[in-house]
Amino acid sequence: MEGADKLLRLTLDIGDEQRNVFSGIKSAYPNPAELEGRLTMMIANLKPRKMRFGISEGMVMAAGPGGEEIYLLSPDSGAKPGQRIK
Repeated sequence: MEGADKLLRLTLDIGDEQRNVFSGIKSAYPNPAELEGRLTMMIANLKPRKMRFGISEGMVMAAGPGGEEIYLLSPDSGAKPGQRIK
């Protein structure tokens, strides 16, 4: 995303709709194309947040201390977009 040092804009498929999420994971994923088609987990029931670059409609779940050590959480194979985390 032009002008953003830390943020990536992600468009996530949550089954019946798509949501835009801004996430501070650019240091760990400098090539956003490697994330295309990947399943990840997100918190979808957050109030949309207006940010400098647009509105973020959720939060991706990741582990790690930060910087280049950020690891997006992924479900096991067989999971489908929009399924709830239990």
